[in-house]
Amino acid sequence: MTRIKNPDLLLKKYLEKHNPPHRVTDSVEENTGIIVVIPAYREDELIFTTLKSLFSCEPPSVRVEVIVVLNTAEDEKTAVIAEQKACAAEIRELAESKTRPNWLNLFTLEAYDLRKKHFGAGLARKTGLDEAVRRFHSIDNPHGIITCLDADSPVAPNYLKAIEEWFVNSDHDGASIYFEHPLEGTDFSQNVYEAITLYELHLRYYRQALKSTGFPYAFHTVGSCMAFRAINYARAGGMPKKQAGEDFYFLQKLIPLGGFGEIKTTTVFPSPRPSDRVIFGTGASVKNHLEGTQKQGTTYNPSAFSDLKDFFSKADELQTVPVAQFEDWTYNLTGPLRSFLLNTGFEKDLKTIQNNSSNKKTFLKAFFGIFNAFRIIRYLNYSHEHFYARSDLFEGAQTTIESLGVDVSDILDEKEMLLAYRKLEKGF
Repeated sequence: MTRIKNPDLLLKKYLEKHNPPHRVTDSVEENTGIIVVIPAYREDELIFTTLKSLFSCEPPSVRVEVIVVLNTAEDEKTAVIAEQKACAAEIRELAESKTRPNWLNLFTLEAYDLRKKHFGAGLARKTGLDEAVRRFHSIDNPHGIITCLDADSPVAPNYLKAIEEWFVNSDHDGASIYFEHPLEGTDFSQNVYEAITLYELHLRYYRQALKSTGFPYAFHTVGSCMAFRAINYARAGGMPKKQAGEDFYFLQKLIPLGGFGEIKTTTVFPSPRPSDRVIFGTGASVKNHLEGTQKQGTTYNPSAFSDLKDFFSKADELQTVPVAQFEDWTYNLTGPLRSFLLNTGFEKDLKTIQNNSSNKKTFLKAFFGIFNAFRIIRYLNYSHEHFYARSDLFEGAQTTIESLGVDVSDILDEKEMLLAYRKLEKGF
């Protein structure tokens, strides 16, 4: 784990700035080592399916807390608040039932007055995560493990043990957890399963294509599939109050801190359901596909990632390139990337990086801090607006996975291609 001289003091300072207004009143048991945080807004039976999957988990060696955040906005309708309170009462009843394993404590965190300006997934997550940090701080455990789930994301039976085993390694400070959306069944229409197949294939294609460029922070950023130590949550500044994409923004601060990896030995099963609660992400993508407003099935052109790979392979040269000669240096790159760098003022950032880097290692760290995941997306959008046509998803996925040495010559459709990507990511 990252060596910090006084982690308790860091947590104390974080909590002074982000003092959790909503708290679990029960005291924390001393051997608590994992806290699972689940936001739940009008989730009906879905939250109970997820909770029961946690109840069915193989017990880890530490005590586990599960905190369900039942949230509403400050001007919420009375009927919705009543619905949330009824759900909270049912969860408390479950917490007292014989079905709850004796190594797990289940709590509700009722936050019925969250500011409308920030109301959404980000604030709900932050409400629970900040409280998890406070609870770990109260038992002097700054390295305690916090995991994020969604109410509609049940887990495999070894979920908790796999997470505990990952963090036994003192070099591990955070992780993305392997996931699989259901691709068939009777809970949803065939159109939904088709949409989620295309969406998940896009996610896995994007991640592998980005990883192939040499970008050091190429991880999935799925809010229901991440875990980290309390101290690193605080070091990253906590969860932002964004109404959507909060997981992506948070992880872009957490991952570069180091010690981040993948837990491939267990699985989270996020729901494929459509949703209009956020403007992007899984639910919105499925909804837009079903409505025909933004069909799945196309993706970023593999050539755009080839541009980035070429650029990143030469990035260390920029440590000694005078800023006045930067434009000449860009002739080493492809036209789309050269155009992007020159038209977005990258030379100003280059000067800043050079002035604050004493060696190649610090230069490259600073370089990828500037040319980060946000700037990569800007480049991809820029290059597709001005240079590249979007690729057919199947063809783009095929090109990329074959470049990684995987034979997919017998694969004929997107579902089979997705299964090949899953196998690749699990390391089989």
